[in-house]
Amino acid sequence: MSTLQSTAGKRRVIIAGAGMGGLTLAATLLQKGFDVEVYEQSSELREVGAGLWISANGARVLQALGLKETIEAINLSPEDRLIRFWKTGEGHSVYNRDAGASKVDHTLIQVLRAELQRVLYEAVLRQKPDAFHFGRRSVGAETVGDRARLLFDDGGYAEGDLVVGCDGAHSRVRQSIFGTAPARYTGAAAWRGLAPMGKLKPQHRQPLASTWVGPTAHVTTYPVQRQGELFVSFSAQVDSQTWHTESWSEPGALADALDDFKGWHQDIIDLFTASENLFRWGLFVRDPLESWSAGRVTLVGDACHSMTPYLGMGVNLTMEDAFVLARCLEQDGTDTARALQRYDAARISRANRTKADSLGMLSVFHSKELENPETAWPYIRKQWSPQAVRDRYDWLLQYDATTVEI
Repeated sequence: MSTLQSTAGKRRVIIAGAGMGGLTLAATLLQKGFDVEVYEQSSELREVGAGLWISANGARVLQALGLKETIEAINLSPEDRLIRFWKTGEGHSVYNRDAGASKVDHTLIQVLRAELQRVLYEAVLRQKPDAFHFGRRSVGAETVGDRARLLFDDGGYAEGDLVVGCDGAHSRVRQSIFGTAPARYTGAAAWRGLAPMGKLKPQHRQPLASTWVGPTAHVTTYPVQRQGELFVSFSAQVDSQTWHTESWSEPGALADALDDFKGWHQDIIDLFTASENLFRWGLFVRDPLESWSAGRVTLVGDACHSMTPYLGMGVNLTMEDAFVLARCLEQDGTDTARALQRYDAARISRANRTKADSLGMLSVFHSKELENPETAWPYIRKQWSPQAVRDRYDWLLQYDATTVEI
């Protein structure tokens, strides 16, 4: 067990999980003068070959942490964002960057997940070199008097003023305080991959963020870099009645991917063929939680609002959660109960709306109207008109976790 006293009288927060939520929370709390201990079940931080979008709302958190410039240095910023027809690759621009299109910042930062993880990890290490404890599998959390404990599978525990479950969609912390949350298969499977640009045709090197849409599937593609080497990251979702495991690191077979995307434009086929590795998993949803906090235990990110990827908001809302939670803890001093009440009130409604809106996008991306060009183009122009894009994204992108009322 670990019952170390808080360093120099600082309040100690015990964090379960060293994913994006746990790392962002640790970096923010250390910046605000808290002590943190991060417990991660893996033996080390694992590099995951997947890209992600950081939109304006997530970028504000990075800015407040002093990390935005570091991330932007490895960003391959798109010159345009396109909705593309699955058969021909023809595109419709939806990038609201000009002043007349929207007063809200629609720009994207496109990076590898591993690179964002590295930047956040190093930010924590600079503030507290011994913050991380790897190879510790948590099985739950509990409140004991005015203390909180993170429980481990070896019978031990770590104790602090607060425990935060940042342990993902299968969160054991969530299960221990709110019970099992059954996962429902959405009827869609996801593929992801990372294709070296050197193996691709010249058109793949264009600085574009593209979402290819079809009647039963869609694919999002964009360029990323790793130590100067350029790749195209892609994420593909396809209607599938075949149940797949809910693990986004499950290997997939190229033959299955090509079968799922039979008839699609050759540029998409080339991405699957050239990818370093392919991963396939099922997309599941859980009922939204009405509360994220109990006693001196709370949740962040996928642990409390795992969502489908159709709005690209998962990592951005996770960073928002972390920063708002840290602000609440800072504002309420030693009154942890009040701080968690503020946190729940500030975050749950927004997260649950985003979760619902994201799932609703599946029927927009996959439509019978997209089967043929005659019906597809009127449908695309309607669903991704400037006004439709503003209605869909502006309320998400204008949120500022660093200043929002708590």
